[in-house]
Amino acid sequence: MEALGYFEGTNVAYIFAGEPVSGSDLDRALEEMVNAEVDLIFTAGTPTGVAAHRITRGTDIPVVFGVIADPIRAGVMNDLTVPGGNMTGVKLGEDQSRRLELLMEIAPGTERIFLPINPDDAAAFSSVDQVKEVAADLGIELVLGEARTDSEVTELLANPPDGIDAIFLVPDSTVNAHLADILALASALRLPTSGPSIAQVEGGALTSYGFVQHDAGAQAARIADRILRGADPATLPVEDTESFLAINLVTAEAIGLHVSDDILQQADIILRASDAGY
Repeated sequence: MEALGYFEGTNVAYIFAGEPVSGSDLDRALEEMVNAEVDLIFTAGTPTGVAAHRITRGTDIPVVFGVIADPIRAGVMNDLTVPGGNMTGVKLGEDQSRRLELLMEIAPGTERIFLPINPDDAAAFSSVDQVKEVAADLGIELVLGEARTDSEVTELLANPPDGIDAIFLVPDSTVNAHLADILALASALRLPTSGPSIAQVEGGALTSYGFVQHDAGAQAARIADRILRGADPATLPVEDTESFLAINLVTAEAIGLHVSDDILQQADIILRASDAGY
């Protein structure tokens, strides 16, 4: 927002709890914003976007989301081009099938992929549907592991399916909050892991074909700026994130996987041992 001329304490004030909130705490925070009659609400992730849709219904407070995986499936709108209502923002590009194809190119011979998922998360199932479209053609067996709560995720990771060759993460806040535990499992079993955004690769996953959070935030900021200058969110089309191929060579070496030069030449982002943090 600063790049667009908004400076906290000068011409804008932000209301933020200082840490992510969920459940009843999220509802309470959104209700306080509605009662304060804020000029705009920004949400990050599908669950917060869905909650904002519910809490702001019937108000004229605009909501900009970044990122909701599938706004239509999440139930916050019926049309991406003309959203209607008070919400618009940034959604994931429909690139999950391509991400699976790239994982197969990076780790050939993979046949059985573990996909942990919260079955109550619309974002997660939208991605699974995309992956299923190409998995059969690639001869891949998807092994879904369902977990709705933190304790169920912990139990799932403690008892992973037998004979898996890789782990494939979809946009799922419940599961991906346990990234460190997922990567510990992958390391112990020497498995490649594919994440839905570059953040997972920076955290230690082998690869991703997904969005860069900073860039998605910049997209959302541009939309917010237009609304604050008078544009109607009901008429602003939802934008897709751009996807980038990222590979973590430190992780590749740790699990004993050689990444071909052909793949590396396709990569937009490569993390090596010489990079900061490694």
